[in-house]
Amino acid sequence: MEKLIIERDESDFYKLEVNDKGDYIEFNLTDIGLPERMMEATEKIKNIDKNYKDNIIKITENKEITELEKAKKIMEEVDLYFKNTDEAFDSFLGEGSCKKIFGNQKCYGQHLKLLSSLEPHFEKMQIKQEKAKRKLAERYLGKDSDVLWHIQ
Repeated sequence: MEKLIIERDESDFYKLEVNDKGDYIEFNLTDIGLPERMMEATEKIKNIDKNYKDNIIKITENKEITELEKAKKIMEEVDLYFKNTDEAFDSFLGEGSCKKIFGNQKCYGQHLKLLSSLEPHFEKMQIKQEKAKRKLAERYLGKDSDVLWHIQ
């Protein structure tokens, strides 16, 4: 059976080491869908956070269930919150990225810390992304390369 091998230019990727095990996440700077996935993930995370808070309030205010039942329901909500938030981050960081970064930890604020830790890298990626756009424009568009400069 033949294999399809597509060579990749490593300079088109921004790699970040995310743990002491040597695991990486990487961003393909030529992927024009990356900014859209990041924005979609941001919206998902806002909704996940809002739903989580609303559900916790409903559980704690519920007078018809015991404190033990409330505790169980809250733990289920916590698990769901972390599962959904990890999935949202993985949608733009790459599948399994949160597992590489956090392992099995579930600490409040870990995703906010991740986002603030990524912020300086997003700035660096923007600079490298401009270089990748130029490279693509030169390769595929020739003199009409100005078209790609307006893609954000």
